[in-house]
Amino acid sequence: MPDRQKVEAILTTRFPSAPLPQIAAAVNAIVALHQARPAPRAGAAFAMIAPIPTRTTIAVSTRINAPLTRVFDRFTDLDHANQFVTGIVALERLTEGEFGVGMRWRETRRILGHIDSAEMEVTAFDRYRGYTITHLKGGIRIETAFAFEAAAAGTLVEVEFALDGGRMPTAFLNSANWVIAGKVRHVLLADLSDLEASVEEAR
Repeated sequence: MPDRQKVEAILTTRFPSAPLPQIAAAVNAIVALHQARPAPRAGAAFAMIAPIPTRTTIAVSTRINAPLTRVFDRFTDLDHANQFVTGIVALERLTEGEFGVGMRWRETRRILGHIDSAEMEVTAFDRYRGYTITHLKGGIRIETAFAFEAAAAGTLVEVEFALDGGRMPTAFLNSANWVIAGKVRHVLLADLSDLEASVEEAR
């Protein structure tokens, strides 16, 4: 069984710019991987590793110079999202009504030169405090949680993006999650920058 503190120290040294949530997720995955390793059968050349749940999270934040209500309303304005966020190519509502739990839409984005579509759903909602959007991609459950808090002369916005691979093989999922996380950080920061600019220009 690997020592958790030693594993964390090694990863922190190896990836000095990685956020703490990513380091923690990697440590958990490594420790769990050793816990799940079955004893090899007599004469077997290799022991199979059972799939185990793996979750990777990344977080970004920004402070926007505008009132909380205006910021929240802009972030939840689906009908004009592609006007505010340059990465969104198209957005098609799949349900009608106000933004809230159960709201679904199909979002088409340009991500690092590629066009990709996904069906999104609001799975948690607390007006003027936060909400969570969930979708599935390639067998991975993806949740993006937004939190809003009034700050001095503006609003603090925090976004946490989490990938949960369920029972996919850990050896594959860990590598895939880290690659996806790197791309997602770029996308989230770009989205926040676009929305921040659109809100502040409207003052």
